[in-house]
Amino acid sequence: MTPSRNSCRHTVGLGAILGAAIISLTAPAFAYPTSVNQGMTILKPGVQPGLVIFAAPDGVAYAVNAQGQVVKKWTSPEPNSSLGYTRPLPNGNLLGRIQKREADGSLAETGGADIFEMTQAGKVVWKYSDSERMLHHDQERMFNGNTMIACSKEIRVAAISKTSLKDDCVIEVDGAGKIVWEWQTADHFGELGLSPEARATIAAGREVKGGWDWAHVNAASPIPATAGHTDPRFKPGNVMISYRNLNTIVVVDRESKKIVWKAGLTIGQHNVHMLPAGVPGTGNVLVYDNGGIPPNSNPQRAFARPNSRVLEINPLTMSIVSEYNAEKSGRPIWTFFSHFISSAQRQPNGNTLICEGANGRFFEVTPMGEIVWEYVNPFTNESDGIRTNQVFRAAKVPESWLNPA
Repeated sequence: MTPSRNSCRHTVGLGAILGAAIISLTAPAFAYPTSVNQGMTILKPGVQPGLVIFAAPDGVAYAVNAQGQVVKKWTSPEPNSSLGYTRPLPNGNLLGRIQKREADGSLAETGGADIFEMTQAGKVVWKYSDSERMLHHDQERMFNGNTMIACSKEIRVAAISKTSLKDDCVIEVDGAGKIVWEWQTADHFGELGLSPEARATIAAGREVKGGWDWAHVNAASPIPATAGHTDPRFKPGNVMISYRNLNTIVVVDRESKKIVWKAGLTIGQHNVHMLPAGVPGTGNVLVYDNGGIPPNSNPQRAFARPNSRVLEINPLTMSIVSEYNAEKSGRPIWTFFSHFISSAQRQPNGNTLICEGANGRFFEVTPMGEIVWEYVNPFTNESDGIRTNQVFRAAKVPESWLNPA
């Protein structure tokens, strides 16, 4: 869920206030870092070597080392704009979003972000803009060199809803900026397996400028060529999509464009992807399972769960292979919670890097749940008198990824 001027705003530690009200009047916090100090707060033996890359709410992307030192930072290559979600590429470049800013420093309310690739020196080598679709949330470089982008269109489909919908799509764009593959959610409405209650809610609709964001895609990730599956549902190039407002993950067959797999094990999930070769759990699905608190007005409702967890799921058996929540680190379960944004990344040594997005907290846990590294984002932004340090996602790369220049 990408924050905007009209979205829910969070200050550092707002989760603590919400949790205290819900769970116990005496509970001191809902989701908080180990230390109130910002920057690196924990460093123990066993951390995966590397640099953590993230885009902060001040519109700058940062690379920090294990000691919490900023070793490089990048600003937007265009004036009056900020870097949105920016991810490192294996070739040493950055794939990111350029988001226009208003005079008061807030993100522009209309239009989506442009997608770009730039070198570490700040030179843009590829850019994609779209006048028909709003580009939002996620972009990923595919193994064939193309780029997969989450997007949406405002459409009207009387058979689905009485009101217009902000309907999610996924596109694949080649190096020349040509769309070579597109998938529109409304075309496959009947394949989502929605409950009668959800269908009725969507049919009634809501009058929202730009269309009602009924499904809310927040991740679209191709099945990697190194996932190792023989099951045709998970062949390389098929697309895994996260529908936050439906608490549903699906896999779309690239050729038939049919939904061939779906799971409803999560609440408001983010960053769904299949683990590639080179990390433990290859072929399983890793997902940040946000949880949520009432009221829940999403079409596909779910029971409230005021804590987050990270799940590793076997897609063949639909079983949970591993689960991380705060109790695995010997802490109260409510001390790990971000009801929106956030991510998880499996490391080569078996650890998992977790971005607890609403609180700007990154931490790395061993398979046994020991926290061996923790960092709280100190780079904030203030708009309308509210300061935030929230981060959409974070990713770790080897130290050799960074260019010395």
